Amino acid sequence: MWYVPNRHEGGGHVARTVGSVADETRQRIIDAATMLFIERGYTGTSVRDIAERLGMTKGSLYYHFESKEDLLHAAVSPLLDGVAKFLCVVHDAGPMGAERVRELVDLLDAHAPMVRSLSTDPAVTRTKLEDRGALAHFDELERALSGSTDEAALLRGRCALGVIYVGVIGPPQADRRRAEEPAANLHLTEAEKNFVASAALAVLTVPIPNSGT
Repeated sequence: MWYVPNRHEGGGHVARTVGSVADETRQRIIDAATMLFIERGYTGTSVRDIAERLGMTKGSLYYHFESKEDLLHAAVSPLLDGVAKFLCVVHDAGPMGAERVRELVDLLDAHAPMVRSLSTDPAVTRTKLEDRGALAHFDELERALSGSTDEAALLRGRCALGVIYVGVIGPPQADRRRAEEPAANLHLTEAEKNFVASAALAVLTVPIPNSGT
């Protein structure tokens, strides 16, 4: 195994694997790309912009990521991983109640700046994400909210998810109190998250109409 020295501790040498350094560099690139995507949008961010923010060459960045689209998928992976874990909890716990719905609101709100930026960027098409299976978890979320595979129930779950999506990730311009906040800091207050969760629950408790009428 290969090692590189690290002098950060007491002037001595601390062994670190080359792999761990590469992982740290990769994460720094993802973090920088995420912030730039939030600030400027996916279209408005170039690989050169990301490299310059990190003080590295484009060639060095391409050693870790083959394309800007690869960086897009790396940037949304934390949200997708969070949704996958949430779905595991839902599957173990049974039908979604108030507590689970509020947890879903918290999860989406934590990633709202990134998703808000991507959802308003015409270059980030559904196909660009769907080709790698990035949206499959959200289809499963609809089914989890529905609690059924019945077509009418699925519609109700889709509407409930839409309420959460619009409430959490909707255009920040609507909130004039935080108009001057950096995009990365735009999140709902606790009271607002409670309201969004309650609105979604209200949709979920609406009786399913008879499809034959």
